[in-house]
Amino acid sequence: MKTSTKSPIVILHGWGRELSGGKYDAIKQLLGKKGYTVYTPDFPGFGASQLGKTSFEFEDYVSFVNEFITKNKLKKVVLLGHSFGGRVAIRFATEFADKVDLLILTGASGIPRPLSSLKKKIVFVTVKILRPLFLISPISFFFRFFRKLVYYSIDEMDYYKAGNLSKTFKNVYQVSILHDLPKIKVRTLLVWGEEDKTIPLIDAKEMELLIPRAKLVVVKNEGHRLPYENPQKFMQAIESFL
Repeated sequence: MKTSTKSPIVILHGWGRELSGGKYDAIKQLLGKKGYTVYTPDFPGFGASQLGKTSFEFEDYVSFVNEFITKNKLKKVVLLGHSFGGRVAIRFATEFADKVDLLILTGASGIPRPLSSLKKKIVFVTVKILRPLFLISPISFFFRFFRKLVYYSIDEMDYYKAGNLSKTFKNVYQVSILHDLPKIKVRTLLVWGEEDKTIPLIDAKEMELLIPRAKLVVVKNEGHRLPYENPQKFMQAIESFL
């Protein structure tokens, strides 16, 4: 029997209550038809994977990926990270470079935007201060609507929906990967939806400048959910790189 020489692919999913490895089944199937063995693990706290403790730090997720690769006896992998999964993939590629053959990042988060961060801190503090007032009857009913509105206004619905992962969310999203980018030694493909409003194209362009062996592919008329909303287009964007 002929053994495939293609490196296995590990897909790291994004952050969101509805997200898990299973969200990427369509791209997994397309890659499988091309002869790739594809793994789509659930991060702790998502899908079928339990958090296991009160909250996780960013490095806990990096360690999870390392343990997953070790457990499955994978030597070198193609690491494909989407959104939050991209942030984890970037750090993993610097700490465990010997385990990464190629790196694919799509809508990857982690580049801080100072003005945006200041605005968000002000909103978080404001909500915290006003919360006791909204808990006074009869206006307590409106607090959840007010809270949802302010988080929507600063594009932090992931935090609003985090539930029991809210502390973990704050832990991991405070971490910048800006200084990790120049340390990435493997060939890297950046695939970005031109209309991505969650992680804008400007972040992809900065990553392309900072990662030594990076190439950016911009997919027109697509947004942040490209890998699972239009897997065919995403496959076309990564196929020649693989």
